[in-house]
Amino acid sequence: MKSLVNSIQYLVALVLIYPVYYVWQTGKVTDFCEQVDGGMTKQRMVELGKQASINMIGPKDISLEGGKWRATVQPGKFISAEVCIIKGSGNKVATARLFESDAP
Repeated sequence: MKSLVNSIQYLVALVLIYPVYYVWQTGKVTDFCEQVDGGMTKQRMVELGKQASINMIGPKDISLEGGKWRATVQPGKFISAEVCIIKGSGNKVATARLFESDAP
């Protein structure tokens, strides 16, 4: 009986905390994507990402010559929300846009 009560308490706490976590993580991604401007250096973008404590994948080269690159910023593993896609060329950011995530 005690384990059932503990499980219910854990579930209630999780249901109350998850929405706050969701809003916090998605807000961080949106704010970061709005701060990234075209013409910004790749190094400055990476520094902004570290300051914002976000989950950035990349920048990874997307061309054989190594000139074009792409970075993705996602809110978290268990959050299906907007994703920030940043594309650039050389050492400069070209675009940063929010897209709806297809992940469950």
